[in-house]
Amino acid sequence: MNANYLKEILAEHFPILYSNENGRVAHECIVDFRQFKSLGIEVADVAKRLMDYGFHAPTVSFPVAGTLMIEPTESESKAEIDRFAEALISIKKKSMKLQTEKQIRQTTY
Repeated sequence: MNANYLKEILAEHFPILYSNENGRVAHECIVDFRQFKSLGIEVADVAKRLMDYGFHAPTVSFPVAGTLMIEPTESESKAEIDRFAEALISIKKKSMKLQTEKQIRQTTY
């Protein structure tokens, strides 16, 4: 249940791999970060950044390279899952902002 709750939150911001015909995932949620590679952002960078938010990094690049496999236990509280999702969304927003600023600097100078 927690993996599907997390999937519903993150699906608005990231591609989610391996959901079934009903849109559900198993006990893990696999979040795809490969689209950020073109911006110079690797999935390992995201995993390291999660530590700055107080989270242990989930499984990186398994079963698919460039993804995070997030396996929330059923004992995780909704508040903690929300905090984790907010951290990932914040990392994405900050990464996109830095990339935009970098592009502006490159075209301005």
